[in-house]
Amino acid sequence: MTWQAAAIMVGGFVVAGFFSYRQHLRYARVINQVAAEENRAGVLLVTGRAKGWRRGAVVLLVVDRRQDSVTRALAMEGASVFARFRERPELNGPLGTLAERARSKAVAKAAAEALAMKSRLTAGHRTAA
Repeated sequence: MTWQAAAIMVGGFVVAGFFSYRQHLRYARVINQVAAEENRAGVLLVTGRAKGWRRGAVVLLVVDRRQDSVTRALAMEGASVFARFRERPELNGPLGTLAERARSKAVAKAAAEALAMKSRLTAGHRTAA
């Protein structure tokens, strides 16, 4: 291998790392923004992710524990570091039918993981009447 090939490979890794870091910063910004906007009693903010061979998804759900429903949902779907969170109003509604309302398998899997996180967070807690 020549030094030029090694330099191209190292450069590619640096560019990929830079874009991954930028995506992480966008993810953290959206999480903090939604947490600030939805900060009220009886509401949980949960996330779930699904990794696939070609595409993945990350779902961000605002869950009202009193009504056992999703009041706000955002999803990031795609195979590149350029994917962004988008509002997904079709995911709003009762928790029991959340997977059925998902448009893709990756979003359904990520939503199922978010619901598992919700059940871990609320284990031992009673819902307020």
